[in-house]
Parts: sequence; structure tokens; C-alpha cells
Amino acid sequence: MDKRNLFIFLFILALQANTNNVFAQIDIGAKDYYVWFDAAIGNGNSGIYNGTIFSEIYKTKPDNHRFFLDNTYQLGNLIYDNQTYYNIYLKYDIHDDQLIAKLPYLDNFLFLRLIKEKIDFFELNIDDKNATSKKYSFLSSKANPLVNDESFKGFYQILLKTTTSTLLKKNFKERSEFIDENLVYTKFSDRSYFVLLKDYKYYSINSKKDIIRIFPEQKRYISIFYRRNRKLFKKNENDFYTNLFQDIQLSIHKTEIK
Repeated sequence: MDKRNLFIFLFILALQANTNNVFAQIDIGAKDYYVWFDAAIGNGNSGIYNGTIFSEIYKTKPDNHRFFLDNTYQLGNLIYDNQTYYNIYLKYDIHDDQLIAKLPYLDNFLFLRLIKEKIDFFELNIDDKNATSKKYSFLSSKANPLVNDESFKGFYQILLKTTTSTLLKKNFKERSEFIDENLVYTKFSDRSYFVLLKDYKYYSINSKKDIIRIFPEQKRYISIFYRRNRKLFKKNENDFYTNLFQDIQLSIHKTEIK
């Protein structure tokens, strides 16, 4: 039992000594339970306060930044040092591949760069242009000890998870400098690539040939999909690859039950 769970256990015992209806006042679901617990003892007592102070060192134009989609802190969840934390304000620096947390401290906030090696998984809830919140999930390459490939490191966005494979996307930003009115600014440019995690191995996806190498028995189906979805590929690669691998999985399933 880790220190946090031990403290939870002792804390509940103390409460039960004073009241018989403590559990009637809380939701025993995991997420609501831990949110209630952290509020009861104060977040400062939890293990997420473990990292280095973050400060912005780059001067950029207002519409440019180094973070995933949005440069403001968004509510999210994460698994940190084998413990799950809910409703934490986070933003993901995809230039340095670091997760930043905004944590209450006394009457102010701490902005911490969390220790990357302690993070297995995290989620961000980000509002789109229509003010609709969308959840984005990310997996650390070290989360599965059975997968050991040094060429694939860091955090990967989870686009699709099936029974046999996981479609991932690596988001990152390249940095350059430019001068405007005698001031030096940094510019960050979005880049990405796709990866498939299958049979405890990572496969880079750069072309149709890469996918056929992974699923040679689906060659004809893959070629047809590419031919019919050229416009989607140009418009939205995320949707293209997600739809493709969903259909490949369905095709495999149909073949297996024949």
C-alpha cells in the first residue's frame, strides 16, 4: 500500500470514529472519491507536487506557442508515479515533450514541469472552435514494460485502440527564430507522424507500403481504401488513419469468423 492510499485508509478510519454516514456523503466511484479526498486534505499533501518550476523562456507572437492545441491550462487526468490524479490543470509542451501542471499552493499557484519518467498516461479536455470540449489521451512509450524500442520515446496521442493494436500520433513542434522590428522572436511550427503499436512493437507509418507490410493479408483492401479516400487523406490525416485501421480490424474479424 503506497503512502497516499495508507493515508486515505487512516483518514477514513478517523472520520468513521466521528460519524456513521461519511460514505453517504461521497461518491465511492474512483474519480469522485479521489477528487473528494484531495479537497479534504489539500492537494499540497499529494505526490503530484513533484517536479521542477516551469517558466516561459521563449518570446513568441500572440498567436504562436509551443503547446498542444492551446497555450492555456486545461482540466485533465493523469497517472503519475503509479497514482491517478483527476481534475488537474495541465498543458502539454510538444516542443520539449513535457507535461506542465498548474497546482494550487497557499494563496497562489505552482507551475510545475512534472517528471516525465513518472508519467504513464494523461488526458486533456480542450475546447474546440465551437466551444465543445474534446478529450485527448496520451500514452508514454515507457508505460508498457514489454515494449522496449529506444527509437520511440516520449508521449504519443492515442487515436484508436483495438483488441490487437493501438494507433498513435506523435505531435511535436520545430523551433526557429526571426527578427521583427529589431526584436528576436521564436516561431513554433506543428509537425507530426503516425505509429502503430502491435504485438509489442512500434511501426512507423509513412506510406501505404508501411501499412501493407504490417497487414500483408489486407493488401487489396488497403489499396482500395487509399484510392477511395484521397480527399480525406489531404483534409484530415487523423480521420483517414483512424477510419482505415477501424476497417482493417473489421476486415480481419470477418475473415476470422468465416
